[in-house]
Amino acid sequence: MKEIEASQAHGAGSSRAQRMLDALPAIVCVLDREGPRLTGHNAALVRALGCTEAELLSRGVEALSARIHPDDLAGLAARAAQLEAARDGEAVEGELRARGIDGSELRLAVRAQVLTRGEDGAAREIFLSAEDVTERRRRELRLHRSEALLAALCDHAPALVHVKDGDGAFLLASRSLEELAGAAPGSMLGRTDKDFFPPEVASVFRDVERFVRTSGAPFEAEETVPHAGGERTFYTIKFPVGGDGIPEGAIAGVSVDITRVKAAEREREAARDELLAAQQDTIRELVTPLLPIAEGVLVMPLIGFFDSARASRIIEALLQGVERHSARIAIIDITGVKAVDAQVAEMLVQAARAAGLLGAQVVLTGIQPAIARALIELDVDLRGLVTEGTLQGGIAHAYPVGQARGGQGTSRPHRG
Repeated sequence: MKEIEASQAHGAGSSRAQRMLDALPAIVCVLDREGPRLTGHNAALVRALGCTEAELLSRGVEALSARIHPDDLAGLAARAAQLEAARDGEAVEGELRARGIDGSELRLAVRAQVLTRGEDGAAREIFLSAEDVTERRRRELRLHRSEALLAALCDHAPALVHVKDGDGAFLLASRSLEELAGAAPGSMLGRTDKDFFPPEVASVFRDVERFVRTSGAPFEAEETVPHAGGERTFYTIKFPVGGDGIPEGAIAGVSVDITRVKAAEREREAARDELLAAQQDTIRELVTPLLPIAEGVLVMPLIGFFDSARASRIIEALLQGVERHSARIAIIDITGVKAVDAQVAEMLVQAARAAGLLGAQVVLTGIQPAIARALIELDVDLRGLVTEGTLQGGIAHAYPVGQARGGQGTSRPHRG
């Protein structure tokens, strides 16, 4: 009776143990090297091989071997020798490539351990467990690739790239940033800007990063950084970063060197200013034309309206022309002047007096009746000015002077 009860208890225990094995996600089996054959397995192996229990019992080792990658299958002999030399309880671990039931390639982390030995001490039964680590290896590969790409980016990117923790210590620094700071590769990690830049520059960086942490928004600006070869200007974007394993308050930054761009902008601005100045000079010449019509005789026809700036330019142009051409007669024709006010009258008088100081006499032509009345009403003192009704009259007045200088005539008397 006791034997029956013991047998039933053993069967119940075996059934419970099998259910526990079947509940494991990992593949578990026992390989008897005599045969060889499988003497035990769990449901995970049946699912992995895609066969029935009966098929597994009849051709378990063959079915198992057929799933292993040929290159890895060839290396099992070396693993068996390593296992043979292992002490009892010592496991031999490795990875195998296998083919899934859908034809996809799997990566299995395999662990083998001697379960029983024969009378000669040779391994008899081997306990095998295998865990599908395909997705884990893919994640590791992607992570490794990402790390390699990030390292390559940091080593070769011309832009400055960095990440700092909440205290401003560098978590990542590109090689270009290290070169700018004069730091050895990897030496910036764990240190802050104040270890590499002047205090005033480090303070600006710190204030900007504090603003980014507080606002939680990106910040864009131009930054000037001292350098042995002269100051360099960077266009910088700083922004908060977060995620698994990233310290709270971390800030990332990307800076592009725009020193040459800024220099080119300054050159363009200087060229534009020069062009505008040249255009202004041209405009001034066009609005205050000075025409030499004979030796010692100049004509300045005026049109439009006047303001103080234009009046000053007219006097300046007249005096420069008198001096340059050694003129003795300067005809100012106001036929095209719309109106004469006190400002225009004062300009004419000042022009006559200034030209007289250089030895030239001013002839005023083109005075219309309305302008004549305005001059009378303004009580303008036109002494020193010769007046003619038309430009032709002014030229006729001045032309004998030109002839006299050429040895062909004498000047007419001036009328004032």
